[in-house]
Amino acid sequence: MNTFVRDVKIANDNTASDEAQVESQIAAQLVDSVVHEMTVYNLSGRETPERKQKIALAYLNGGVPRTAERKLHELVFTETPNSQRIYYYVLAVFSERGPDDFDVDRIADVRKALRLGEGLRTDEWKRACQVVRSLVERAQSDNDVGSYDAVEGFGDLSADRQDEISRHLTRFVGAGVEQRLDAKRKRKVGVERLGDRRRERARLFFEPEPSAPTHYQVRMSLPDLNEAKRPLLWGLLASVAFAGLVVTASGFLVWAGVSLVGAGCAVVARYGVPSRAQLLRKLFRKPEPREPEKKPQPRTPVDVLVDNSFREARPQYAKNWPNYAAPYRTRLKKRFNDQIAEDEDPKQYKWLFDWHARRVAARWPHHDRGVEPEAVLRNALQWQLGGIAALLVGVVFLAVVQRWLVVPLVAGGWMGLPVLAEAIATRRTAVRLRREAEKLFADEHAEYERWSEELKGRPSDAEMARWLALDKAHLRAEAVRKTNLAEHDLVSHVVINQMAPGARRGSVRSGPPRYTKYDVMIILLTRFGVRTSRVRLDFTTGALGNEDWDVFGYDRIASASLKTKVRTVGGATPTDPARTVHHRRFSLGLLDGTKIIDLNERVDLDDADVEEAELEQLAAATSGMDAAFPVLRAVALHGPAWITHERGRRALWSKTWSG
Repeated sequence: MNTFVRDVKIANDNTASDEAQVESQIAAQLVDSVVHEMTVYNLSGRETPERKQKIALAYLNGGVPRTAERKLHELVFTETPNSQRIYYYVLAVFSERGPDDFDVDRIADVRKALRLGEGLRTDEWKRACQVVRSLVERAQSDNDVGSYDAVEGFGDLSADRQDEISRHLTRFVGAGVEQRLDAKRKRKVGVERLGDRRRERARLFFEPEPSAPTHYQVRMSLPDLNEAKRPLLWGLLASVAFAGLVVTASGFLVWAGVSLVGAGCAVVARYGVPSRAQLLRKLFRKPEPREPEKKPQPRTPVDVLVDNSFREARPQYAKNWPNYAAPYRTRLKKRFNDQIAEDEDPKQYKWLFDWHARRVAARWPHHDRGVEPEAVLRNALQWQLGGIAALLVGVVFLAVVQRWLVVPLVAGGWMGLPVLAEAIATRRTAVRLRREAEKLFADEHAEYERWSEELKGRPSDAEMARWLALDKAHLRAEAVRKTNLAEHDLVSHVVINQMAPGARRGSVRSGPPRYTKYDVMIILLTRFGVRTSRVRLDFTTGALGNEDWDVFGYDRIASASLKTKVRTVGGATPTDPARTVHHRRFSLGLLDGTKIIDLNERVDLDDADVEEAELEQLAAATSGMDAAFPVLRAVALHGPAWITHERGRRALWSKTWSG
């Protein structure tokens, strides 16, 4: 009696989504989401067959074979056939499918397409298509002589065709055939996946198009001359009185007093005006104090991007970094909140925020200055006090011999000279701030030119998809190697990739999303049980980490559940019709209650708009989940007998194909 107990559940939930947004989601999508305006996936409605084929290949190379299959099917059977088109159509049909995913009609379409190619001249595409045909005919016979002949034909193909066939037939061919194909490849996966300067270029895919910097206009209020008329008149009176003293001077005390007054004023002006100017600069850069608010104001998009840039630029071991960078960060937020228009996308200035953050980090742990500090004269305070003392002594000397002329000198100097010194210091500060702003603008523009040039090396969407496919092939091969599995012990496998927590997202318009970090799960279904490996993939560098293994027998599987959530998005306007979006969650549980596999197509919040919903569907199409769900459901349902059922399906495929 078979005591293998399992519970297969399929549940459906129907919900409707409103348009509510929360700040945290806006912030996450603002920082972590980049969409490039490319037309690689877009149709205008009047494309030539060549343009349609190019778009179909973009979907195939981008990891969305089902869409590519539909478009190529139309081209193969409605337009003049050519060997290249037929080859890619056959690849699209077999991509991400196993033998049990084919029905009679689909097999008939493939065979019909192959017959169309038989009358065409022999070229690279026809030879590659013949290799694909030989492989699928012998796919389930690992030890068949024909399978070895097919592998030999594969070895004669170009490296590009080998990469395509290996990538798209990985689920269909048997484990033994697949390992022999890998041995024949002219490009080694472990090396090729890091090729084409991936470590330098992959990160550029997640950077938005930059906007040129704009000149920062320093807003500093200068003294109003109308309000300063009276103090200036007093100052003029003091000057006239001093001039009178100089003209009428006679005797030692008068000349001593005049000299001390003149020297004292010169010293105070020499050291006092620069000191006051520097103080004004500090006050200008100091954040304005805010009154406590009853309800905190939400952060602006600029605030979010600036904070993220400084967080990423944080130097190692900089414990006090938030406080250290706070003044500069606050000034930067104020500047760009004022500069960036409401209809502009702040993400276009992310490069500039990053540059400023790196500048501050490069100065750690020294002073935090927006610009280089102004040179301060040494002992300025002592010199000013000495000048004031000389001024007072001189006034006393003059008062002894010239009492009446001293009165307008003292009164005018007291009322006018401080205002005059303040005006000079303020004007000097404004000039220096404008000069600093001009230099900063020149530096920012130079960085803009450098960054724009670097972005020319941004990889295409097809390159991103190819790197991911090579990563998955490498991880699968490594998993097989580490488990020491023989060819005949591996029955099937599934590779699933999902966005890792904290990853950034990038995509081209209407294309599938790519992520800076992935959580990759490799599921090896062997004759003895299930072996799963979870790996964190840093896509921008190809680095692997946080590997985790689980091994369990088929008889330990207790349940499998598939929950489908259906919700409605859009419908708010006539141009935004309501649409239904499906999200699936698959979990596989063991007898002890452990959720050994928990897969969710949905990684964002539940209030996405139509564009987000389309990205989710494309993400599911490129994640490997469509291939994983039927296989894992069958494993949960049949247990150890799944292997027998799987071999039966493959035998049925061979019979159906031959018939």
